[in-house]
Amino acid sequence: FGNCLSVLNYTWCEKKAKDADYVWLVSNDFSKEKKDNLKLLDGVGTLAKIDSTYLVMESSGFSNDKVVSHSLNDTLKNIKNGHDNLKYLFSQYRNASFDTIKKVNIFSCQIIENKITLTKYAVKSRSTWKVVECRSASVPLNIENSLDYMRVFELFAFMLGDIQKQQSVFKQLKLENLGLVPVPEHETVARCLL
Repeated sequence: FGNCLSVLNYTWCEKKAKDADYVWLVSNDFSKEKKDNLKLLDGVGTLAKIDSTYLVMESSGFSNDKVVSHSLNDTLKNIKNGHDNLKYLFSQYRNASFDTIKKVNIFSCQIIENKITLTKYAVKSRSTWKVVECRSASVPLNIENSLDYMRVFELFAFMLGDIQKQQSVFKQLKLENLGLVPVPEHETVARCLL
């Protein structure tokens, strides 16, 4: 997907989501073992034009006796990293409009055995976050179920549509943050969230 369309750059295998590093400093959680276990992801996708984390990925294995406990830990890791990356983005666009920042999404992709689940993270209000399961699909493991690829392709089409929207949202955020589009101070990200 990323290679064909050049919209996402992927890094695989136990990668840190770089934007989440800064949020850990604020929480003063310097315990190395806790920090490293929670922050390393199986994959990270960044928006190519913006160089911003867009997709965090975790795979919970296949035919594993501990797949349930592993998938629960991966779910928590995705939620934490999704929100930490959003917080980092908020700090980068402090002078932008809160209404515009509410349009920013971060996604997680969790793979449990052959099922892919795409979850979206966003801010809903000054005190509420949104976590929404957007799509899920089963990757067929044999030719008899090859029609199931339609749901996989639909998941990628959904992501592509969102990436195109995000590019225009980030352009607007940049204009607002630089003061090229006026934003009343009481409506800024800094005033509403930070």
